[in-house]
Amino acid sequence: MSIKYKYLYYSVFIIFFYFVISLILYLFSSLLLINGKVLNISPFKNFQINFYNQVGYRNIWQAQKECITFDNELIYIPKIGKCIFQNPEFITELNFTDTGRYQESNDKKNIKNNNIFIIGDSHAMGWGVNDEETFSFLLSKNLGIKSINLAVSSYATHREILRLKLSNLLKKEDLIIIQYSSNDFGENTKYKKNINSNIEFSKLIDEKLSNFEKIRKIIRYSIIIPIEIIFKDENLILDWNDHKKFFFDILDNNDFLKDNKIILININSPNIFFKNFNNSSENKNLFFLNIDYSKRDFFIVDGHLNKDGHVKTSDVIVNFINQNKLLEN
Repeated sequence: MSIKYKYLYYSVFIIFFYFVISLILYLFSSLLLINGKVLNISPFKNFQINFYNQVGYRNIWQAQKECITFDNELIYIPKIGKCIFQNPEFITELNFTDTGRYQESNDKKNIKNNNIFIIGDSHAMGWGVNDEETFSFLLSKNLGIKSINLAVSSYATHREILRLKLSNLLKKEDLIIIQYSSNDFGENTKYKKNINSNIEFSKLIDEKLSNFEKIRKIIRYSIIIPIEIIFKDENLILDWNDHKKFFFDILDNNDFLKDNKIILININSPNIFFKNFNNSSENKNLFFLNIDYSKRDFFIVDGHLNKDGHVKTSDVIVNFINQNKLLEN
């Protein structure tokens, strides 16, 4: 065999060996996840995250019929009552009332007159934690104030504010916390377009990956992920300047908020960060709060805030409110 063909033979063998080993490791990692075992070691962690998010293994709260009900304006809203929601890293019970996620601390007699409203997506709603573990519950407990958690998984800024408006609960002296996420961007850019709520709701409930699509993704990602681990930066740095126009367009089109103080926080997946996250508007009632999260504050595979992350969020917000005297009229 000539040297030329020998190199070709070895190259083909190495590539084939890489494909086979990568696929075996992907399938092994996925099997462990299916059996409730999460590995915080690359590439196993990366394979599990991919299998969880991209291949359809993750249970999605807003795709569970027992957790939501159709709404013509908001597409879906939480169904009043109890909803059991679980994934490999958590088993949770979520309770909803007509004023959002249930907050037992709101029932205490010595609670102050002011309200604090929390709007946002799954992080603020409390995906992956129980009622008494959400940062909204902890805010109520630590501030002695009624917290109303109207956050709903997958909502972006427009639907978050619309849900607050439709509640008819907001008073001028109430404080609002808006939780922003990088994936709000897509919905925010098209919030003025007419959307058929019936179609969107049906897609949410019924849309599933075919087995062929799952296999195709498993093969593809098993090959790509080890290369990305070596060559791709794990962290994604986003520029708030790309997001703020759409956010402020929505905020400015809701005059009912103009007399309320608003704290804007951003919570993303553990490896997504914003630069230039600050208030560039003339709105003196809008306060930006950038919380310094670490990977320990998030579920390893799921990527949402865990119990520690909610405690940190509450502690930082409480300190910020007290330092800036935001609850003093």
